[in-house]
Amino acid sequence: MSMPKFSLTVGLSLYGVGLVVLTLLDVFSSSSLLNLDGFGYSLTDSFSHTSLNNRVLIAPAFRLVPGESLTSLQGRIRQSFVPNRNGHVIAHGHSSAVPEGWVYFRLDNASDTSKNVVLSMPQHRCSRATLFLERTGPSMANRLDSIATLLNDTPLANRFFLSYRHAFPITLSPGQQVGVLLRTNAYVGYHEFDLKLSSRHSFLNDTLSDIIREWLIIFTCLIIGIISLFIGVAAPSPLMSTFGFMMLMITLQVSFFYGYLSPLPYPESTSFTSITIGTNIKLLLDITVQLFIYQAIKPIIREFRWYKPVMWTLIGICSVCILLHLLPPHFYAYTKLPINRIMTGMSLVNLIWIGYFSFVAYRRAGIVYIGLFFLLLMGDVIVKQLSELIQGNDVSLLKYPAQNPLLLIAMLTYLIASQFRRELVTKQRLQKQVSTTRQHMDTLRREEIERIGRDLHDQVGNTLASALGYITSTQQNSDKPHQLIRDAITELRFLSHNLVKDDDRPLTEKVETLVSRFNDFAPIRFIFQDYTEKKANSLPQIQQQSIYGILQELLTNTVRHSGASVAYVQFFCDDQFIEVVVEDDGAGFDLTAVQNTGIGLQNMFKRAELAQITLRFDPVPTGTSVFLSIPHNKRKKMS
Repeated sequence: MSMPKFSLTVGLSLYGVGLVVLTLLDVFSSSSLLNLDGFGYSLTDSFSHTSLNNRVLIAPAFRLVPGESLTSLQGRIRQSFVPNRNGHVIAHGHSSAVPEGWVYFRLDNASDTSKNVVLSMPQHRCSRATLFLERTGPSMANRLDSIATLLNDTPLANRFFLSYRHAFPITLSPGQQVGVLLRTNAYVGYHEFDLKLSSRHSFLNDTLSDIIREWLIIFTCLIIGIISLFIGVAAPSPLMSTFGFMMLMITLQVSFFYGYLSPLPYPESTSFTSITIGTNIKLLLDITVQLFIYQAIKPIIREFRWYKPVMWTLIGICSVCILLHLLPPHFYAYTKLPINRIMTGMSLVNLIWIGYFSFVAYRRAGIVYIGLFFLLLMGDVIVKQLSELIQGNDVSLLKYPAQNPLLLIAMLTYLIASQFRRELVTKQRLQKQVSTTRQHMDTLRREEIERIGRDLHDQVGNTLASALGYITSTQQNSDKPHQLIRDAITELRFLSHNLVKDDDRPLTEKVETLVSRFNDFAPIRFIFQDYTEKKANSLPQIQQQSIYGILQELLTNTVRHSGASVAYVQFFCDDQFIEVVVEDDGAGFDLTAVQNTGIGLQNMFKRAELAQITLRFDPVPTGTSVFLSIPHNKRKKMS
């Protein structure tokens, strides 16, 4: 086993072991938090904060009856509500199926002092929250009071605290017990939230630290996005450009996640609201992820015929969903369900897409950074879902956001920057190589022109001089001057063909024209056959020019020296090579004898070397075969 494959095997094994260990730790930590006394929470003097997720009763469907007694209400709650055993989240399901959910629990102030506590939850998957409290006791009527309702777009000035979390203050006297009923609504994505109870002091401290952390994440994403976009445009680098766009979309997604896009003004004539803006940002992020992955794995894609149509179809579906939000609000009732389902489906498709092509990128080209980030991104999700599966809770691939976003962002940025640096170094090296190659090609061109000049003087000139000598001679030989003049014309055609330079035309067209010209005057019948479906035209320009120059020399030598009656010029290709084959049925030649003395042969080998083409001669007494091979990896390097 090679060292890279061994390292990969060891790394994946350690990754799997790590996931198992973290999952078991998560299971045990969740189990230790289970409330064996049923539901509710008892406040003590040392109370600071706690999660209420597995201390509450939940119901996906419940209705309040106006004027109903508290005793009757409590009886219906006991019949309709069930314990929530998930320690991570209160999950009602997808909002399209469960747009409204209910939570009930009891609070008991077991201390000797009044307690000011705060009931809070994030708002990114809970669009609306209404708090009800049971009022019981000798000095008050037994009733259920509606305390407050908070929406995503509720201004900070109208909230109890300067926080975009749904946060409700609750005050309990010493020894007081109170029943808490919470109604929540979600209109997009999953209907779920993390319910937390904190002392007022603890909540304010946590809010301040949360705001600092949230803005640190937002500004980090924004700065990375702007810098990457600037580098991508200046370099230019499509990889960095698409990465910059993706980071800007992540900035918007994180801003929405923490509620900072809620107070923005949205046009009332469209379906864009503080709730639906999250759907549109998610769809835009899916589009930029597709474009980024395409640029990241472009060197290894062999299935362009289906890859690009599928990619643009997915992008088109997301774009249509975004454009549907331009319709007036009353149309959104009809488009809401399919848009939400598409958004959820696109997230799953992108995860599968990234996972599959990260594996393909490693197998074909040794590109590991995409797969590494994918494993880091999915690690937390896998741990949470395995934990839920072991504990018998509902499983969803899309429930949990990244727990360490700054770590993931830093890791992704480092991986992309490292890849860009490698690409930049490779590009500079290739540019230098191309420049050197062009200089050598120009040198070869000048040498060919000088050789053509010598041929004009030594061969055409001498031939015409001989013809003139026969014409002016007193000996009458009418056939000899005509033959010499025809030889001179043929030689001039050879030389003129070698001067033709059609750089702007595809290789197959130039070769087809070249063969046609030779067929106009040569005694040999030349046949051109292209079995690559013109894939040879996708070769780098330097290789196309070199192949054309070598073919010019080969056809000229075939006419001059082979004595053949027919010759074939054929293009072939497979998954590894593009091959150009020239075959004739002539007399062949001694390759060893002419290899060091034939200037034309030396020039052909020099052209092939500069263009990274393998040139091989196979002369036999019944003909000569010449093979030009261009590996696919060499084609990429010359691009």
